[in-house]
Amino acid sequence: MKKTLWTLALAVAVYTAIILLSDIGSVGTALSSISLLWIPAFLSLSLINYFLRFLKWQYFLRRIGLTIPWRESLGVFLAGFSMTVSPGKLGELLKCYLLRDSRGIPVSRTSTVVVAERVTDLISMLFIALAGLLMVRDSGAGAAVAAGLVFTALVMILLVWRRAFDLVTGIVCRIGPLARFRSRLNEFHCTASKLLSVDSLAVSVPLGILSWGAEALVLCLVGLSLGLEPPVTVGLALLAHAAGTVAGAVSMIPGGLGLTEITIGAVLLTTMSETDAAVVTLVMRFATLWFAVLIGVLVLWRIRRSRGRMEH
Repeated sequence: MKKTLWTLALAVAVYTAIILLSDIGSVGTALSSISLLWIPAFLSLSLINYFLRFLKWQYFLRRIGLTIPWRESLGVFLAGFSMTVSPGKLGELLKCYLLRDSRGIPVSRTSTVVVAERVTDLISMLFIALAGLLMVRDSGAGAAVAAGLVFTALVMILLVWRRAFDLVTGIVCRIGPLARFRSRLNEFHCTASKLLSVDSLAVSVPLGILSWGAEALVLCLVGLSLGLEPPVTVGLALLAHAAGTVAGAVSMIPGGLGLTEITIGAVLLTTMSETDAAVVTLVMRFATLWFAVLIGVLVLWRIRRSRGRMEH
């Protein structure tokens, strides 16, 4: 609970700073000018993202030999969104504990799925960012993309290359209390190799490109709702969203708060004013990040409530 409150406090501070650094009056006027009729359009693209990511979650579960009824699996998947604002989204390991409690599946078996989700999301985002760079040619965003490429490459080497994994785990397991986890780490590597194999990536990465690409288009719709000229192009939206997400993920800041908004805003500033960039960024983040958190909290509350009734 304390970590959640600190994250919310960080979010309030970040968004307050963005508004204050812009013209607070102009930001308020722009926000009030957006018709409520646009909100379903914003959220529908986020829902497309969640649906396609759920398909990837199901695919990964099946690759490790788990078949969960889709309704239960969907509930577990959405409940994980409640931890989206954890560092690197690793709080989504909550999904593993929910499956352990409901079906007795060891966390060590499903935790690899959560890691594979994050890694393949990063790979997909990098493809999206590279496509955006080709369409917009914004050299400023190149730094975030380059950092993401290096980070993702290192993670892939560690997870897939056996010698690198053994070297790192060998060092880690020299610490007395951690030595007992060596067998579990070996199991983790075997599962990771299966989920991050070429044939698996051929399915998961395209799903990620479609899902995150759809969500990036929220930026285009927000621009249209504000009547911006020039409009937010598809290339600009892809680059801003992907570069911002990659920067936030690499930083390991909860939800990428601050760095993601700054990166998205910086890319948008190449074609619009500070006020418009601030408004587009804020609306986009509420329609994507905080919409997901809200769904996750509600679904998690429902799961815990139903399980509480069953125990009684």
